[in-house]
Amino acid sequence: MLRRSAIILAIGSCAPANLPPVTTVSGSGSPEITATRARAASVTAAVPDEGVGDGAAAGDGAVAGDGAVASDGAAAGDGAAGAARLPAGTTVLHVGDSMADALGGALKREFEALGIRNVVRFKEATYIPQWASRWDTMGFRSLIATHQPHLVIITLGGNELAMTDPSVRATPIRELAAAVGDRPCLWVAAALWPDAPNNGLLEVIRENCAPCIYVDTNALIPGMKVLGDKVHPTVPERSRWASRMIRWLAHNLEPNAPRPWTFRQPVELPP
Repeated sequence: MLRRSAIILAIGSCAPANLPPVTTVSGSGSPEITATRARAASVTAAVPDEGVGDGAAAGDGAVAGDGAVASDGAAAGDGAAGAARLPAGTTVLHVGDSMADALGGALKREFEALGIRNVVRFKEATYIPQWASRWDTMGFRSLIATHQPHLVIITLGGNELAMTDPSVRATPIRELAAAVGDRPCLWVAAALWPDAPNNGLLEVIRENCAPCIYVDTNALIPGMKVLGDKVHPTVPERSRWASRMIRWLAHNLEPNAPRPWTFRQPVELPP
C-alpha cells in the first residue's frame, strides 16, 4: 500500500532480506485497499514459500466487483473504441506496487474481454530497485521467462515520491527496463493523489525508462478521486483509468507492424 509513512521509508530503500510474497490478481473485481482482508476474493498469494502476503484487501463498504461502473456515468467498456484492433491471443504482463493493483484489476477485465491474456503481479510498498534487482528479488525476470509476454507494463514509483534525490533511481530504472528485453514495454506512471509529494521522480522515470514508453497517467486521467486512505483511486476511478488505458493502447498501436504491441512514435494522448 502506498502510505505516507511508507513513502518516507522509501528514501534510499533497497530490498529487505525477507519480503512478503508478490501478489497475483485473478478473476474479476479490483479490491480497494484497506486493512480488511476477509473480502479480498480476487487476490491470491503468488509466492507462498516467501512468507505470508498482505497483498490488497477489499474495502470500505464497496463490493469487490462494483468497479465496473465508471464514476462519470459511462460504462466501463467505453474506453474500448478501436479496441478490436488490440492483438487477441497475446499475453500482457503487468507488475508493480499497489498502484499496479489499482489499475491492474480493472485493466485485466478489459484485456480478457478482448481475448488478451493478462498476468498481474504486484506487491504493495515496494520500490524500483527491488524489482530491478539482479538477484531477481521480486521475481520479475522469472515472470518474463515463464510467461514470455508480448507486452510488459510496469507501474512503480509512487512509494518514492518523497526521496531527497530521485536521480539515484536512474540506474535501477534503466536496469529494470533492460530486463524486459526487446519486447514492447510501457511504464505507466503512478496516479498522483491530492497533496502527493512531487520530487521530480516521474521525470526521472520518463527520461530513463527507454526502451519502455512512458505513459503519463496524470495527463491521461488527471484528478482521480481517492479512497479514505487519501492515496489510492476509488473502485469506479480504477475502472475509468483502465478504460482510458484501453483507449491509449488502441490509439497508439501500429496496426500494420510485423509484431503485436508495436506502438507508433511519438505516442500521444487519445481524444
